[in-house]
Amino acid sequence: MQALKNIRSPGPMFVFPAILIIALIMIFPLLYTIVLSFNKSDIYTDSWTFVGIAQYVELFKNPEFLLSLYVTFLWTIGSVVFQFLIGFAAAVVINQDFIRWKTVIRIVLMVPWVIPSIISVNVWKWLYHADFGIINYILKSLGILSTSINWVSDEHTALFSAILVNVWKMYPLVMIMVEAALQSVPKELKNAARVDGATGWREFTTVTIPHISSTCMSVILLLTIWTMNAFTFVYVLTEGGPAHQTEILSLFIYKAGFQNYNFGVAAAASTILFIITAVLSFVYMKLFMKGEDG
Repeated sequence: MQALKNIRSPGPMFVFPAILIIALIMIFPLLYTIVLSFNKSDIYTDSWTFVGIAQYVELFKNPEFLLSLYVTFLWTIGSVVFQFLIGFAAAVVINQDFIRWKTVIRIVLMVPWVIPSIISVNVWKWLYHADFGIINYILKSLGILSTSINWVSDEHTALFSAILVNVWKMYPLVMIMVEAALQSVPKELKNAARVDGATGWREFTTVTIPHISSTCMSVILLLTIWTMNAFTFVYVLTEGGPAHQTEILSLFIYKAGFQNYNFGVAAAASTILFIITAVLSFVYMKLFMKGEDG
């Protein structure tokens, strides 16, 4: 009690409950997973057996795990690049002065974002259907296809199909964030650039882009983290098939833990995913902060 009386500011006392909750729902599960990754545990035994890094070594010798890393890389790069490009382009177009009915356009373009993921993915699964899907029907009507394609069952198109759904779902977030940043660009800077002779594309690259770069980098970082840890889109569409060609790392972890009941391996894979995400975030933020300091 004496220690509490000596605290000059009551701020820490108000923050402590939030810190405690974060520790319980985030830090404890993380530490539990890391500790479990060094122990062998499954549904058949109640005890843990310490095995050190053996499960990590086993993972990097597992072709399915290595394939899941590769698929996760393709999934993340393909999704984030097109999510950002489409969202950025939409934001730039909507931000133009000559565009009318902006509120209505925003509402329509935000529909993919507000629809629950499980519903939107199931709708796309129907659209991809080889026999009854509208995508095959349109492509065959236009003469682009002669026979129907099993979009989510063909190893050549399954990952692309999942990426397309993810891009459609997430680009509205980029659009809203970038448009908000575009609207915050001071008109004084634009006017000064015009006085100096910069118009059109030059004004956009020398004034607008530098001003919104921090927002763009933050959005890309968030998209990268969310996409690397995504689960719903791939699971509902393909369940990782065919032949593990769409089995991203989160799906590999799910199968290891909840289908094969190998909790130690699932924890090790989860730890690797956490490390990859943390390293990417650290490097990205260091580069961003360095750019800001410069």
